[in-house]
Amino acid sequence: MSTGGSVWVLAMGWALAVLCGRARGLDSSCLAGGKHKVAPTPEEQLGACQLYAASACCSPEVAQEISSTPLAKVNDIYWNRCGSISPRCEHYLQRVECFYRCAPSAARWPHPQRPTAVLEVPLCLSFCEEWYKACKDDLTCARNWVSDWQWGPEGNNCSRDCVPYSQMYRDGRELCENIWGDSFVAVQEPCLCLSLTASDANPEPLPEDSAEKPDTTKVGGPQGPCPASSPLRRARGSLRKRSVFMEDVEGSGSGF
Repeated sequence: MSTGGSVWVLAMGWALAVLCGRARGLDSSCLAGGKHKVAPTPEEQLGACQLYAASACCSPEVAQEISSTPLAKVNDIYWNRCGSISPRCEHYLQRVECFYRCAPSAARWPHPQRPTAVLEVPLCLSFCEEWYKACKDDLTCARNWVSDWQWGPEGNNCSRDCVPYSQMYRDGRELCENIWGDSFVAVQEPCLCLSLTASDANPEPLPEDSAEKPDTTKVGGPQGPCPASSPLRRARGSLRKRSVFMEDVEGSGSGF
């Protein structure tokens, strides 16, 4: 091999090592505070959250609460104020909650001022549509589960009438982008997005040198090019910061 070729191979090897190290570093800690661990560790029994058992930011006790059936209450917020949740809808609510509580990768989308919260996690639009289809006939009385409750001695209570999800939300995008405030955005494939399955249990970060250069060749649906939702872009301050968030504060009654 020529000297030039050897230098190229060494350079590529160094670049890959840097990127792999950065990827491991991104998932070496959990969202701060609340019931999250400081760092992810393996867990054997996580019930509905078993997807994250190899490296979990939640304890078995937290996962057991999420896995309870029928699902009624998680982290001091009642989810069944309009009656029991159907098993098909419950399944999607559990998947979202498991991601927030247990996935180390959730820490890639921290709220800029509130480290216990996530902001604008990109969920695949197809997942949002499946979630909507599963829950459309269930009843809810809160459009935004962060802010739309009336709080009292018995916890969160309805501040409006119970209506079907299909009446509260127009479609899957509206469901994903409202039910937990601004915690999630719905993103059209093939843009980078999560479906909360094994395929994205450890999503790859984008290279830092592309942080200011969104790939406009990948069309993101009706809203145009892929949104700049990379945590690396957010770290460099290029992502618009919004104030509504999903937060886990002990004793606040805010749910997520």
